[in-house]
Amino acid sequence: MSHAQQERDWVLWSGTLGLDSPLERRINAATANGYQRLSISPLDVALAQEAGTSPRELGRRLRDAGLGVVLDGFMNWYEGEPVPARSVAFTTDEVLGMCEALPAEALTVFSRPTCDLPLEDVAAAFGRLCDRAAGAGTRVQLEFLAMMAIHDLPGAAAVVLAADRANGGLVLDTWHFFRGSPDYEVLEQVPGERIFAVQVSDGGSDLRGDIAQDTFHRLLPGDGCFDLARLVRALDRIGALNSVGPEVISPAMTAMAPTEAARLARSRVQALLSPHSEGNTE
Repeated sequence: MSHAQQERDWVLWSGTLGLDSPLERRINAATANGYQRLSISPLDVALAQEAGTSPRELGRRLRDAGLGVVLDGFMNWYEGEPVPARSVAFTTDEVLGMCEALPAEALTVFSRPTCDLPLEDVAAAFGRLCDRAAGAGTRVQLEFLAMMAIHDLPGAAAVVLAADRANGGLVLDTWHFFRGSPDYEVLEQVPGERIFAVQVSDGGSDLRGDIAQDTFHRLLPGDGCFDLARLVRALDRIGALNSVGPEVISPAMTAMAPTEAARLARSRVQALLSPHSEGNTE
């Protein structure tokens, strides 16, 4: 049996439903479509607390729905000028406190737009974060973003492998892989168990605006020009398809009813992973 045929965890990445969509609708959409985990952001947690729901209560609500938590989007984890935007302005102490209270199974981190630190310093910071997160039982997964300092798989893999922590790994987002520098040679050398999650979307042949704007105009798998089939085969060969899910950030998806968007996106990813899957109900 190939890795792609084995049972896997499905994550509903909240961008597929709209990053500002109400949490309750995201929870309902995830449970209605058989996802095992849901991504929420530190800002989601902070806004819920401001509205009267503590992180512990929020985590209980998600567990009661049968969902594990992925805390998604932490930027200020290494030395340098912090980014002040409300969505990413959280400190390490604040984010790790959320991980412990929820609790979060995984924490996604990414770099800032620029970074002057040498690789060994970034890797050391990543290792320290992993060590602290381990106390909450949380895995730390570094995602490379095409418009940020760590913008491709070789850069992200170098950090994770240099840090060498059991709870430290990677997120591979297909959009960022293809919009950055799709390096299959490096991918084949990454231990599959170090790729903690795969986010799936497609993209057009031309950018909509610049790359930072285009990331909000993603396409459903099969509607764009990315060679997703080749990438899936490569991920399958190294055993990296254990946790997958759609992250199709686009106005078209946001305009859909959340449950239908979650169903359609999962169906497209499922068809990509296993063309003859009985779960493909589109």
